[in-house]
Amino acid sequence: MAVLVSRSSKEKAKDTFREIFQKFNFVPRGQVFIKPNFSGRPPVISGENTDPDLLKILIETLLENGAAKVFVGHGALLGTQDKIFPFEKIIKDGGFDFLNNLKNTELLDLDKEEKELVEFKGFSFLIPKRLREFNSYINFSKLKTHMETTVTLSLKNQMGLVSMADRVQMHRNKLEECIAYLGKLIIPTLSIVDGIISMEGNGPHHGRPKELNLLFGGNDMVEIDSVIAYLIGIDFKSINHISIANKLGVGKYPGEERLKELDSFKIKDFKLAEKYEKFGKNIYAWPTTACSRCITAINESGKIIKKHPFKYFKVIRRIFLGNKKINVVIGKADNLKLPKNEKIICIGNCAKCFSDKNGLKTIDKCPPTVKEALEHIKREIEK
Repeated sequence: MAVLVSRSSKEKAKDTFREIFQKFNFVPRGQVFIKPNFSGRPPVISGENTDPDLLKILIETLLENGAAKVFVGHGALLGTQDKIFPFEKIIKDGGFDFLNNLKNTELLDLDKEEKELVEFKGFSFLIPKRLREFNSYINFSKLKTHMETTVTLSLKNQMGLVSMADRVQMHRNKLEECIAYLGKLIIPTLSIVDGIISMEGNGPHHGRPKELNLLFGGNDMVEIDSVIAYLIGIDFKSINHISIANKLGVGKYPGEERLKELDSFKIKDFKLAEKYEKFGKNIYAWPTTACSRCITAINESGKIIKKHPFKYFKVIRRIFLGNKKINVVIGKADNLKLPKNEKIICIGNCAKCFSDKNGLKTIDKCPPTVKEALEHIKREIEK
């Protein structure tokens, strides 16, 4: 087991992919499945998705080196009843519709695939039954920070394989344990991480693109994710899902000597994720463990407020000119502590325990609609 780290670019990517194949004795044969990261919602930020050009180059490299057919699979993204992100839309908005026209390539909507239940020590997931049919599986993730899980790399990328209902439940119940246990049940033939353009700051959706010109390859998700965390300045043993996956035997931490060999690839000043996202002068949004449904409700509410400043004048005035901090809390927030003298607005069913504990009101729905979230935020801010 080892990790290949390579200074690369779109122009050099094909050679890098071949180098990864050779390093890990991977010979493409038959049907190859790729799970990329298509998690970006419009407008998609550079660094948010697996790069479309790199995905195309990887497919070409696989076909040129022996694969008979390549399958690229993903599902729709979580949203609300009044703001959805169907599979066809994320493909088009992310610039991946070219996949429909590539020779010997098939794009799969994983939500439409027949599922089977897989279980390990009390953790169970519905995954596409078809995964068993492929000759090999490449986990092609993006190098991004994550406000809830510190990073999203190869282990976290596999969440996109499970059903939408499972994704919601993972966020509701021990998210990082679920990620680790999923890694025990589904093991890629190869993991490749796209770090040509990464995302720093408040990833996976509110960060900033950062050009690194790096590609990573390996056959051990724990090791490759640990190496990347180390290179961007994080103690990988402190990242819960990596630590749990290591204990479960999903993979192994890299050795100290190997890490020292990679010190020349260390990235200076890579901005890590905060636990909150700040809007204007006074709004602090705390996602804690929330899934993208409640996050969508808040994001879309903010867009509407910004689009209609006269209609929401009082709200905007308090956001930008008020003297009081306004905290918007979603997710379970079990360990979140906020000063009692600050305004706290809770949204969603997951936040109910937190709201009850602090004598607050929440919208007890999973998820609330954008309209419901907007009305609740407006009402609470204008009090």
